[in-house]
Amino acid sequence: MVEAIVTGFMGSGKTTIGKLLANGAHRRHLDLDDLIVQHASKTINQIFAEHGEAYFRVLETELLSAALGQSGVLSTGGGTIGNEKNQQLLGKNEAPVIYLKTSFESIIERLNGDQTRPLVQKGTEALKDLYQRRRHDYEQSADLVVVTDDKSPEQIVNEIQQSIRL
Repeated sequence: MVEAIVTGFMGSGKTTIGKLLANGAHRRHLDLDDLIVQHASKTINQIFAEHGEAYFRVLETELLSAALGQSGVLSTGGGTIGNEKNQQLLGKNEAPVIYLKTSFESIIERLNGDQTRPLVQKGTEALKDLYQRRRHDYEQSADLVVVTDDKSPEQIVNEIQQSIRL
């Protein structure tokens, strides 16, 4: 069973923080987006282009369920929390859910020029709307909320480690 789950909007640092937490705790790091790419043998952009977001979300739920049964620190995708079934899966799990709360301004700065994320291609206004819709779900699902703005990855990890045991 996973020992910690890292959530947050795209660009919040889920993968970076998840890897650092896992390394510090001598655990394996699981990245849900990577698991989806491996399973589908396609990039996320290819999955969205060829099959659409709905298909991607089905894969995401299937692989989230499987990942929760493995040992390690799990970094979710930015949209994982938007699905009610995924929220239920996370809620049933005993591992703490850590929400990396990042301001929209920081997100835009971090995602500037990123062509690898299909939802970024929809433009800043659509991204802001998505960010605002998901914020409540992140907060409701979190056992720990860590504000990431103006903090180094090491500072964020230290804050997490002071709050939870891995």
